[in-house]
Amino acid sequence: MIQRIVLAGAALFLFFLAGNVMGETSLVMNIKSAGIVVVGTLLTGFLAFPVTTFKGALENLLILFRQTGQDHRPLIEQMEALALIRRKHGDKVLESEGAKIEHPFLRKGMELVVDRYDRYEIRNIMEREFEMYFSRKDSEVGLLTTLTRVAPAFGFVGTLIGLINVLGNMGDPAKIGQGMAIALLTTFYGLLLSNFVFQPLARKLSESIKAEVLLLNIIMDATMDISEQTNSRAVSHRLYSLLGEKKSNNRGDEKPQTSPGGLSIRPLLQRFIPGK
Repeated sequence: MIQRIVLAGAALFLFFLAGNVMGETSLVMNIKSAGIVVVGTLLTGFLAFPVTTFKGALENLLILFRQTGQDHRPLIEQMEALALIRRKHGDKVLESEGAKIEHPFLRKGMELVVDRYDRYEIRNIMEREFEMYFSRKDSEVGLLTTLTRVAPAFGFVGTLIGLINVLGNMGDPAKIGQGMAIALLTTFYGLLLSNFVFQPLARKLSESIKAEVLLLNIIMDATMDISEQTNSRAVSHRLYSLLGEKKSNNRGDEKPQTSPGGLSIRPLLQRFIPGK
């Protein structure tokens, strides 16, 4: 909710700035100036990055703005239940329950455990998956960072175009005014897009990746503990300490919990962890 309010406030602020500028200049001149910056910046991005990177960045940003907050407790309880399943019920039951997991990294980890890979092999395989996944994320941040740098440059290009028009029409005061307006407007739109759109989005995506790195490292550690049949409560306590969260005491009248991967946690806990 807060993120949507912030987004709406930023949009209103941008409209306010653009409205003040457009109130003093013609609509056509604003469209020309904004077009030089927007089209030039996006074309540079498409030349530097594949379309899939644009698509991935857009999808991830939409997800970020729709999120209301992250609660990792359901996921930790899910991993606690999986640890108990491995220890008390064996690989066959773990394989059945692991197939229901929608979180791809955790599901991959349970597949490796069921296939009896040792701790070091699991770490090596999951680290490779980890690096491939975040290399794509880094490309998305790199895209937004590139757009941040390029937008002011195209604002300066528009400034040069405006100054060329001024020098080419020194005998016509009206043309001089139009040329100066384009020169200044393109600089304005370049700085506006760079500092109020692309840079905040790049920072937001970067911060979300940092949080995801922590979460996937925790999943990797939990997977290795499950492979060694570590006590489920020890797994749970260690994961909560890594996240800096406290373990909650669940009550029977609470609503059923769902993990970030989509698997319902409450039935799983009731089946395999007494007292849940």
